[in-house]
Amino acid sequence: MLEFSENVETRNIKILVWGPTASRKTETPLRYFPHVLIIDCEGNTDQCVGMPEIPPFLRIKTKDVYQILDVMDKVATGEIKFPDGSPVETLVIDGASVLWSVRQEVGSLNAEKRARKYGNTDPDAANMVQLDWVIAKRPLKRLHARLNNPGVKYVFVTAREKDEYQEIDKPGGKKELVKMGTMMDAMRGIDYEVNIGFQFFNDIPWKCKVVKVQGTLGSMFPLGTELAEFPHEELLAYATGTGEIIEDDVAVAERNLEREEDKTQTDLLTWARKFNGSTPKDVAKALKAAGIESFDATRWDDMIEAIQEFVE
Repeated sequence: MLEFSENVETRNIKILVWGPTASRKTETPLRYFPHVLIIDCEGNTDQCVGMPEIPPFLRIKTKDVYQILDVMDKVATGEIKFPDGSPVETLVIDGASVLWSVRQEVGSLNAEKRARKYGNTDPDAANMVQLDWVIAKRPLKRLHARLNNPGVKYVFVTAREKDEYQEIDKPGGKKELVKMGTMMDAMRGIDYEVNIGFQFFNDIPWKCKVVKVQGTLGSMFPLGTELAEFPHEELLAYATGTGEIIEDDVAVAERNLEREEDKTQTDLLTWARKFNGSTPKDVAKALKAAGIESFDATRWDDMIEAIQEFVE
């Protein structure tokens, strides 16, 4: 749907927090954000149950990304509500690191299965290939796409941290891995799906640092800013609505594939002949004039328009 930016009145906010254990990653959204449904991948919410300073929340314990996708669908359509009928306003995925670990194991198991098929029974000798990584990442990419507009105001994703190393050259042609700091432990790309990201520290006193920020949030929280308190009030005020639920990547890809399978070069030539009696040579000239070197089913509309304009 075509929109004019001045007419957009609702927006949600997607927040990523990562850091070491005991840095308040789980506690923060439960303490400060309204009507929370937390998807607990690590069992951390057990420590938050019954705390008077944390309002009652909904939770689901799972490490299965497909179950999480189902839950997100139900949240978006309003099927999951609080006992008093209130809708979920905050969705928390507590444990992106765990989800990535599980999916890496899926890729490894697939490699082992393939090795056994070809007579190799040693699981340690089964090497993951590109297809195994595609299989491992596919549902997580769907999850990342769902984060775009899940039908709630506030989305939190938490992740652990891991050490970051870089290989450097040493005298004599030797190489050495040197620790450069810490980084988020999750599938690459999740930081691109969020509006703002914070690195949490378990220092005393506690602090966090802005490590990613988008758009107007950048004027509120410049990149690199260190904060002694989590800025929940500003973030609560920023989101004004749930936004539009956007179709996920897989559904769009399936529709594209169906369209591409249905359209062939013969279909284009048949259409052109019925349209104005164009010959295959006429069609080729029209496409070339529009910068289309050869038949491309993904550009069906562009090719039709090129033929029409060429005739005119």
